[in-house]
Amino acid sequence: MGPPPDDSVTFHSSWRGIIFNAAGALLVLAAGVWAVFGGGVNVISSIVLLIGLGLVAVVLFDYPIASTFSADGVVRRTMLRHQHIAWDRIDQLSRTRPKLLSSFRKLAHGGLVAVMGRRRYLLVDHCESQDEFKEFERIIVDRADEIGLDEVPRPAEGTAPTWVYRRSRWAPDGPERR
Repeated sequence: MGPPPDDSVTFHSSWRGIIFNAAGALLVLAAGVWAVFGGGVNVISSIVLLIGLGLVAVVLFDYPIASTFSADGVVRRTMLRHQHIAWDRIDQLSRTRPKLLSSFRKLAHGGLVAVMGRRRYLLVDHCESQDEFKEFERIIVDRADEIGLDEVPRPAEGTAPTWVYRRSRWAPDGPERR
């Protein structure tokens, strides 16, 4: 896969989400391997091993590391694959459920999700900044009505950009690093 198009914006998933999902899947897989080697092959150890293998496969092939949005569509980048989703296939954009922050009753919007029929594809696991969202809106202005962009909750003020903890090449020109 080549470099992202010039007129595109990339949202990154959080390191916390990537690391905890990978660690959880590997932990279940390790428990399954330990159960098979420690207790022999039986129904329960085989089920735990298969569940662990399934979770590792999901993290490797389906958990997004980053998503690049352009006029053509979305490219979801996972650990082992790139998936291009054309805007024509996306019925609606929505967000994941809000997460409870450190202060009670303060909810933050979740990451973007592409709804295609009855399936939901996670595009990024946490909310982007207002500047990133404005750039996203500018890029997909022609498709905004088709995918229901007006119904997607806007990011809260003060939300950090998704590129903050990434290499400086992901930062837009001119911003200060945190």
